[in-house]
Amino acid sequence: MKNLLYLIVCLIVGATLNANETIQIDEKQYFIDQDKSMILTNLSVDVVNSIWPTNKTHIQLNELYAFMVTVASIEVGKMYEVKSTVTQKLYLLYFTELPIISISTDFTIVDEPDVLANFKMIESNQNYLESHVGIQYRGAYTQTLPKKSMEFEFWADETGDESVDHPLLDLVETDDWNLQAGYNEPLRIRSNNNWEIWRMIDGDLYYQEQEPKAVNGIRMRYIELFVNDQYRGVYSLGEKVKRKQLRLKKHNGEIQGELYKADAWSNATKFKGVTNFNNDSDEWAGWEYKHPKEEIDWSNLYDLIDFVANASNEDFYAQYDDRFHVDNLVSYYIFLNLIRATDNTGKNTYMTKYKKDEKYFYTPWDLDGTIGNIWDGSRENVYNDILTNGIYDRVQHDCTENGFWHQLKTKWATLRAGDLTHATLMGMFQDSHDVLFNNGVYSREEMAWSGFNYPMDELTYMSTWLQNRFNFLDEAFSKTCTPLSVNDWSVQSTAPKLYPNPTTDNINFELNTTEEYTISVFNTAGQKVLKDKINGNKNGISLKQLGKGVYLVVLESSTQSHPHKVIVK
Repeated sequence: MKNLLYLIVCLIVGATLNANETIQIDEKQYFIDQDKSMILTNLSVDVVNSIWPTNKTHIQLNELYAFMVTVASIEVGKMYEVKSTVTQKLYLLYFTELPIISISTDFTIVDEPDVLANFKMIESNQNYLESHVGIQYRGAYTQTLPKKSMEFEFWADETGDESVDHPLLDLVETDDWNLQAGYNEPLRIRSNNNWEIWRMIDGDLYYQEQEPKAVNGIRMRYIELFVNDQYRGVYSLGEKVKRKQLRLKKHNGEIQGELYKADAWSNATKFKGVTNFNNDSDEWAGWEYKHPKEEIDWSNLYDLIDFVANASNEDFYAQYDDRFHVDNLVSYYIFLNLIRATDNTGKNTYMTKYKKDEKYFYTPWDLDGTIGNIWDGSRENVYNDILTNGIYDRVQHDCTENGFWHQLKTKWATLRAGDLTHATLMGMFQDSHDVLFNNGVYSREEMAWSGFNYPMDELTYMSTWLQNRFNFLDEAFSKTCTPLSVNDWSVQSTAPKLYPNPTTDNINFELNTTEEYTISVFNTAGQKVLKDKINGNKNGISLKQLGKGVYLVVLESSTQSHPHKVIVK
C-alpha cells in the first residue's frame, strides 16, 4: 500500500513538473531592449520544443519571466507576452531565425572617424563572435534618415592600430564590413536581391580561374541589430567593394590593379568630359581613388574618360574594345536598365582594372533605388525609358558584326531564354519578403521606427512594374542598331551648329553650306520619332510635340553626318 501511494505521489509530482516547464536560455543567446520592452532570441525553436516539449510556462533569461498564456509549442516570428517575476513588467518575446548583432559604445557614432565599440554576433546555429570594432555612419542622403547605415572594422585591441579579419556568416573573411539600413527601401529587399540579379547577368569575372575567391560586387545577409541595447531593426550585413574582394593585383613599385569609385554626379563620372586633376588628392571630379593607396595617379582614368568623351567616332569605334571589357559593358547596360537604377549611371559605380595593361570593367554599388523606386524610396512608375551615360551614348551605335549592339541582343536573348524571367526574379523577391515576414521582422520594424508602415501592396507593385519593364526591354533590345558616322564626335567649326540646347520647343541650325540636310530624331530607346529636312530657306524645327527628355538629333547630307544630343525641358 505504501509503495502504491509513493508511486501515485511520484506521478503527480512528475505531471506537475512537466506542466510547468521553464525554458533556459544562455545570456549570449538573447538581447533585451528595455525601452521597447522587447526580448529577442535566435535559439532554434526546434531545439526549444525538443528540450521543453510541453506546457512552457516560464523562460529564464537575466531573470525569470512568466508566459502570460501557457505555450505548448514555440513558433518563429510569433509574439509572446511575458512578465518579469521580479519587476512585474510586461515584455514582448520573439524568436527569430536571423543572426543577431549587438554593438555597444561609450562614444557617439559619427560619419568619421571610427569610434571604439564592442561587437557581438550570434548566428542562428549559435556560433558566437565577440570583438573590438571601430564603427562609423556611412552614406550621404541616408545619413539624413532616422535609421542610418554603418560600417565597421574589426580591431585587434582598443587602439585600432591593427585590424583583424573575421569570416561572417558564409561571406568573405575580411576586417571591413557594411551594415545597410534600407530605411528608404519599403520592404528592405531590393538591394540584397539586386546583387543576386547582377551575378545572374554578369557571371564570373574573366580572371576567375586565376582568382577563385574574387567577387565582382558584394554579397549581403539579413541580420537584426541592437545598438547600446536598443533594437534598430533589420539590417543587411554586406561585404565591401575593395581590392581584396575583387582580388586586384597589388602595387609592386608601379600601378597594377586599379579601383575608382564614382561618388558624385559630374561630367567625369558620366564619361562626358574631363577637368584637370591633382595627384596630391584622392578625390577628383566626383571620383574617389580606392586602389592602389601606395601611389595616386589619376592619369589612367583621365585618359579613359577623355577618350570616351572626346575621341572621334573613327578612333572610338576602332579602339573602345581595347580599353573596356565589352561583355561587362553589355552586362552592366542590361543590369542598369532591367532594374532601372537611375542613381547608378554616373555615380554609385566602380571602374575597375585587374592588373596592368588589361581592360577596365564596371562594378556596381548602392542598389536600393530600383524596381520602380528611386533613391529616396518613393515610387517612380516609369518602365519605358533607357538609362545611359557617355559610354553607352556611343557604344550603342556600334553596329559591327560583333559590336556592342550585336552582343547586347545576343546576351539579352540568352538570358531571357534562361533564368532572367519575371517568375524567377519575383520568386527571389517573394522569398526574401517571406523570410522577413515569417520571422516577424516587419512588425519589429514598426516597433523600432515610427515612420515605417508595412506596405501591403509593394510586392504587387514590383511585380507589375517588372513585367512592364521586361516587355519594354524585350522590344528595345531587339531593335536594329542605328550607326553613327565616322565623322568627329565633337561638332567641328565647319559643321552645322544647333541652338538652343536645352530647349523647350524649337531648335535652330546654323548652316555653313547650301546642302540640304535630313533631320532624324531618335529617343533613348533608339526609335526614330521625327524626320524633317532643312536647307538655307528653312533652318529650324519644333521638338515640343516629343515631350520632355533626351534625344539624338542626326543631321545628314549627301556628304556629311553630324549627331547632336538635345535635351527638351
